[in-house]
Amino acid sequence: MKPTFCLTALLIFSFLGCKSQHYSFEELPPERIVFGNGGGITGASDTYVLLENGQLFHTNSLTKETIELEKISKKEAKKCFSKIDSLNLSKMEFEHPGNRYYFIEEIHGDEKVKVTWGSNDHEIDEGCKEFYKELMTTIQYND
Repeated sequence: MKPTFCLTALLIFSFLGCKSQHYSFEELPPERIVFGNGGGITGASDTYVLLENGQLFHTNSLTKETIELEKISKKEAKKCFSKIDSLNLSKMEFEHPGNRYYFIEEIHGDEKVKVTWGSNDHEIDEGCKEFYKELMTTIQYND
């Protein structure tokens, strides 16, 4: 009886250990993707934060409110993190906002790399635009 109980307890604890950590906006992990847009008449910005575990947060600069959106799957989040790595944002150094602007930021601990675009005079890499559209599509399904 005792070995069965120990084995059962061990299995339960191992399954509990597999569950991914849940973060609050105040305590985010070191790896994240930040993206969004802003400008226009109001100058307001919408910022989204995607974590590797699939958690999503949204902040609006006018309301100053941050809400947690519905999670995306870990598999989908992993694809996003792989894709942003392949973009090599650190080699772009692109900072050309317009009246209406868009941005993607990759954060690894203390290292932050951000690209901002929207100016009619400068075109960002098409890969960045496509990735941004993919991220925003993901948000629309979870908002």
